[in-house]
Amino acid sequence: MNDLELSRTKEAAFHGLDRQFISDGMRLILILPVMALFFLFTAWAFATKSPEFWANSIEPTLTISFGRAMTLLAIVIQLGFCLGLWVHRERVKWTRRVFDSEVQTAALAHRPVTSMHGFESVNQLMQRTRNSHSSALSMGVVAFAITSLSLLATKDNPIVGVSLLAASSLITTAIGQHLSTRNRKFHMVEKDGLLTAYNPPLHPSTLSLVFSDLLRTHMDPLLRSHFDDFILIFDSHLRQDIQRDFAREKFLMTMHRRRKGAIDKGTTHLELSEILDDEGVSIILEHNVFNERIWDSLIERTLTSCPAFYRLIDRLEQDLAVGKRLDMDDLLFDVDLENVVTEKADLFCYLHNLSDQTRNVVLRVQSADFRPHDLALRYSLEPGEKKWWPDEAVPVASEGDDDQLGRMSGLLRDGVMTWQTLIPKRKGEASVAIRLEEITGDLLVGRQINVRVRSEFRSWIRNTGSFICLTLGGFGLVAAIVIQALAVLAGA
Repeated sequence: MNDLELSRTKEAAFHGLDRQFISDGMRLILILPVMALFFLFTAWAFATKSPEFWANSIEPTLTISFGRAMTLLAIVIQLGFCLGLWVHRERVKWTRRVFDSEVQTAALAHRPVTSMHGFESVNQLMQRTRNSHSSALSMGVVAFAITSLSLLATKDNPIVGVSLLAASSLITTAIGQHLSTRNRKFHMVEKDGLLTAYNPPLHPSTLSLVFSDLLRTHMDPLLRSHFDDFILIFDSHLRQDIQRDFAREKFLMTMHRRRKGAIDKGTTHLELSEILDDEGVSIILEHNVFNERIWDSLIERTLTSCPAFYRLIDRLEQDLAVGKRLDMDDLLFDVDLENVVTEKADLFCYLHNLSDQTRNVVLRVQSADFRPHDLALRYSLEPGEKKWWPDEAVPVASEGDDDQLGRMSGLLRDGVMTWQTLIPKRKGEASVAIRLEEITGDLLVGRQINVRVRSEFRSWIRNTGSFICLTLGGFGLVAAIVIQALAVLAGA
């Protein structure tokens, strides 16, 4: 077993424990410290005197005060908390080793990952997460040691209360450190384990191959390094007289429709057999990296990040299905923006020239609630094929490219899809005006989209909880130090 296989085996073992019991599943990494804090504060409250039910019936038998009994329970729970933090940190350590090994393997295969966009952000995220887990574990161990040492002092000694306060503060700070790492989870057990940790640093403004560019943008650096190899295999199995761009878009469109249940497995094979040879269909669907599960994860990731894109695509499909007539002569235009905006707004606009002459238009985006306030983009729309948008209803599936899938693939290939990122200036209601104009400034069509800007709830909860825990923990530590310093000075 080589180093990579050994690292993968250990990561899988720690990831299984972590997912089932520690950070997910039972979530012991949150339950245990909360229980420890409860017993520590209870021990602090009854450090000098036991409650009557304990003093009269239990303490004479066990010969231990209520406060010390609660302290012992807190010590046991803290030991479990430290063990959970250790498992969590070990999982991240082995994930980092697998990641480094994969990067080295990619470099040897002439797929340099370190030079790709987003590599540094993923690399720094892993390092910051491991440092946070190490800090949390150190605090948990120190809290465990302080609580254990407090048993050596007599119950009337003021240092007992100070020790319990310091231990409680350290555990609270450890919780804050852990919460700060939960917004972007990652692992290397599965090929899509880095997708949620990867945040695209940039994206193309105009998508040349719509689905390919969108999915490629959201791939993490390691997955993106395998994509070029996949495309070479895909192109090598194309049928004769099938254009590469059309085939790639049709394949990804097929994966999207299969994921949302619009077509079944048999129809998927039928559609792919129109662009790939028989051997190629099996190889592509059973690829060791880009299998159906990976495509589902990628589409799900882009659906979460860019819901406006899929709404626009679905609306075009519905218009094709009913044979909707164009609002403008020989020009297809549609636009969409997500209803709820968090960190950024992704605006997608689709333009398609269905005439036989080149047409120049200006796309203008204006909003006082987003940056940039005024954006103007000039497009030269080449003549497209009018057959892609017939006046009659289009069947869901048929032989050839006269069905919805084939026509949508042609529309996406020949049209122009723009992707603009708008940064909100404030929370609350906001609006964006989109104008499509002639070069002379005459308005062709105008749209106004109203959205609501707010914080992402789960991230806000985690960030707020982390801040509160770190603040309370810091105040508690300062208070413990000040109380102990005053006690020393008073004794002197």
